[in-house]
Amino acid sequence: MKGQGVVEAIYSVGIIGLILTGVIVLILMTISNRINDFDRKKASDLGAILVERQIYNSKYNTAEFWKFNNIINETENDFNGFKYSIGFTNIFANSDYPKCGEVEGVGVTNCAEVVIRVDWQGKNPQTMWFNRFFTKNGN
Repeated sequence: MKGQGVVEAIYSVGIIGLILTGVIVLILMTISNRINDFDRKKASDLGAILVERQIYNSKYNTAEFWKFNNIINETENDFNGFKYSIGFTNIFANSDYPKCGEVEGVGVTNCAEVVIRVDWQGKNPQTMWFNRFFTKNGN
């Protein structure tokens, strides 16, 4: 009888140990996911700010915007650990955008795609992309 009580106690301690280990693993996974989600949210916020800045530039700083000056590995003060790059692509006339590029045989820059890339270090290096199409003069 004494041996059976000892075996039951050891078995109970083992079960409790397994349950506690599982709980600890779940807690650590939840914390890791929250940190990852926070980083993705912050990258999304930075991307939205950058897109809005390009929209503003296309409306109120048109001469500079249509020069297509690419930006590489810049940072923002409120977004430590995040870097961004902005690339511009001139879009020429095609079936999707017939009024872009050449009009009556003359090369015109009136359509562009802006691609914003936000990079950050998390558990693994990560990247988020934002694309926006722009036209000049309502074309």
